[in-house]
Amino acid sequence: MKTYLMALAAAASMATATAQDKPSYDRNLLNHLDVSITAGSTGVGFDLSTPVGDYVRLRTGLSIMPRVELPTTFKLQVGDTLESSKSKFERLSERLSGITGREVKPQVDMIRVPTFWNWNVLVDVYPFRRNRHWRFTAGFYWGNKTIGQAYNTAECVPTLLAVNMYNGLYDKLHGEKTKQEWQEVKLIDLGPGYEDISTDINLLKRLQRSLDYNGRIGVSMGRYSHDIKDDEGNVIHKQGDYYKLVPNEESMVKAEMYANNFKPYLGFGYEGRLVKGDDRYKVSFDCGAMFWGGTPRLITHDGTDLTHDVEDIPGGVGTDVRLIGALKVYPVLNIRLTRTLF
Repeated sequence: MKTYLMALAAAASMATATAQDKPSYDRNLLNHLDVSITAGSTGVGFDLSTPVGDYVRLRTGLSIMPRVELPTTFKLQVGDTLESSKSKFERLSERLSGITGREVKPQVDMIRVPTFWNWNVLVDVYPFRRNRHWRFTAGFYWGNKTIGQAYNTAECVPTLLAVNMYNGLYDKLHGEKTKQEWQEVKLIDLGPGYEDISTDINLLKRLQRSLDYNGRIGVSMGRYSHDIKDDEGNVIHKQGDYYKLVPNEESMVKAEMYANNFKPYLGFGYEGRLVKGDDRYKVSFDCGAMFWGGTPRLITHDGTDLTHDVEDIPGGVGTDVRLIGALKVYPVLNIRLTRTLF
């Protein structure tokens, strides 16, 4: 932020000093209005601009990122080790497919969608007296906090439903139980009027041993990078523990990416005529950096921050998270087509 303010002050000083070299009658002040359509890394949009001096222009506009679906894949893991997960899943998938009547796949297909929009206020400074093509730009973008989403495809819902059914059964049977507790176990709760339906305890214990051998099913997401505490300060996950993401109650896997509303901008650009001999139409390019204000947060549906709380995430998901973690700024590369209204 300090660097941004120093650069903005330097640009303003340069513009003031340069403008003083010109006669006062040659200065422009809000006597032109340009409208532009824009497209690039900030999305598509429009802006309005007007001069506030011989070498300074003020522009403001809105840009929206179109819906672009980017595919990725999560692998399902049975138990806590990747080495035995594949063979365990092959055995379990047949049983789960028989229960659900649908194919249970070893992976979850996801869709990533950018969701950000931004309103901007930018100041263009033209520092060269004899060259009005190049400019330096400073200002800010203001937009929504949720800049991206990821969620599983509809085709994967049967698989995630089967995972939830299996994990629900695992949770019912896992752990030491008294004889009374075994008698109260209901694999399927049919509601009032069916309390007399019971299951053989020896059969339940055999099923428990099988489930404990396999472990829970979820998406392997690496390890916790530090101790995770609850609101009361109690450690609920220790540093180095495996983090396994399981579907939510709707049998969905989701994540959202967040950034600050306010994002300062610094950049430069080039502007020229679009039509030879006609100053009403121009084309220009902007290149610069939008400052996030820190590393964006990538929050899963269970509240875990992948960019700050988890490390060693495998596969393409890990590559995405490491890239997001390295992006302290967002690169801006836009093209503008401009028409002078008056």
